[in-house]
Amino acid sequence: MERVTFEDRNCSVARSVDVLGDWWNLLIIRELLWGTSKFDEFQRNLEISKGILSKRLKLLQDYGIVVKNAVGSGTEYALTEKGQALHVIIIAMMQWGDKWNPLAEGAPLLPVNRKTKAPLAPIQLTDINGTSLALEDLGLFAGPGADEVTRERLDRLRQTAQQKAMTGH
Repeated sequence: MERVTFEDRNCSVARSVDVLGDWWNLLIIRELLWGTSKFDEFQRNLEISKGILSKRLKLLQDYGIVVKNAVGSGTEYALTEKGQALHVIIIAMMQWGDKWNPLAEGAPLLPVNRKTKAPLAPIQLTDINGTSLALEDLGLFAGPGADEVTRERLDRLRQTAQQKAMTGH
């Protein structure tokens, strides 16, 4: 079966899912963030087959998220700057899981500030002025990369929202 790709979509979420949508990729990134660097450590920690792990690490290298380095007589993997930027997504998923899909015993890991040991606040959206945003405060505008289809879709969404506001529904 041929893999469907979203890399040409005019949607940043779809293109991100193209890379991050496979659960193994996210778990490998989590392991790298937590300090795993050797192939056998990934395999042991994730209980993943060598073949799948090799393919996923290669894909993450191809996307510039992971680099493979020769260290002594072995090989280690590390996150690039692009890969390190995913820490926010991993922490957000962890916080979401702890709140909405929790273990009865509680959270298995507690993210903290390494220097102060203070727990992290729940990740939330803020605008550039530092104002917190709830879902109802969030709006979308066409960006410089928006194509005509995206612009038309945003116009339809805006029209629908205006109609709902006028009718009170």
